[in-house]
Amino acid sequence: AREGNLAQHWLDKLDSFEHYITPSHVREKTLQWISEFHSDETRRDELWSAEKLDQHDGSDPDNFPTCTSIMQYVIQIDKERWVFGSWKGHNITRRNLLQFNGKSLDANDIRHDEPGYRPLPKLCDCSDGEREYLMQSLEGQLHRGGK
Repeated sequence: AREGNLAQHWLDKLDSFEHYITPSHVREKTLQWISEFHSDETRRDELWSAEKLDQHDGSDPDNFPTCTSIMQYVIQIDKERWVFGSWKGHNITRRNLLQFNGKSLDANDIRHDEPGYRPLPKLCDCSDGEREYLMQSLEGQLHRGGK
């Protein structure tokens, strides 16, 4: 909004809203699930290509359950939950970072088969705010039945 030179009274209005802060019990559960994932050799060592993830776009849920990827974790989306169509079969880490940084998702989201997809964003290159936003996105899926 600031970069777009939004009028000051609108900036003040936006600044007056509190932002979401993850409750400690939610974060603790998420970190527990991540720890369990890394402790499970059968899950931790399974590698997914972008092409494999793309097959899980919701078009054939009987053979390829709908999945997304956030922070390089592949999550099977609960079939009872609504999710953005653009998330299905897609690594949404870059998309989340675009949104956090106020960039156009439509103009800048890159699918795996498009030029510029690689390199994927690295968490070590993200700011604290970006990492927190990505973690909240991951939590949003996990705590709504994703696995």
